[in-house]
This record gives sequence, structure tokens and C-alpha cells, in this order.
Amino acid sequence: MIWKLRRSLNTKVARYIALLISVCSIFILTSFKYNLFQALGWLLGVIACLMWAYWGWQDRNQEGYGRFLMEIVSVVLGIWGVINWYG
Repeated sequence: MIWKLRRSLNTKVARYIALLISVCSIFILTSFKYNLFQALGWLLGVIACLMWAYWGWQDRNQEGYGRFLMEIVSVVLGIWGVINWYG
């Protein structure tokens, strides 16, 4: 019981961290015009999407799989954004 509560609290904190990473990514993508900062913004977006995709996969229900697929598409597009801005 305590282990489940601890895991739940760790997941909640990690989800807030993923949210903060997403907000930082959006701030960087909308504020900076240099290629290096744009690539950093896309990279942070990919990291946050990977975190959310992991939790979507762990949910093991229909909504979790849908969220997992949505986040994987976002990861692929984010990687394309990093390549596009950095390259």
C-alpha cells in the first residue's frame, strides 16, 4: 500500500515536471529566433512528449493507448523540428 502511494506521488511530481518542461519548450519556441535556441525548444518538447508517452503506455487502457499514440506522433514531429531548425 505504501509503495503504491509513493509511486503515485512520484508520478504526480514527474508529471508536473513534464508540464514545466513543456511550458519552457513553448516559451523558447515562441521567443527566440536563433537556430540553436529553436533546436533546444524542440528538444525539450521531445523530452516532455516522451515522458507523457511513457505514462500513456503504462495506463494500459484505451485512453492510455490513444494518448501514447498521440505523444509518439508529437515526438516524431518534434525530432523533425530539431533536425529542421538545427540543420
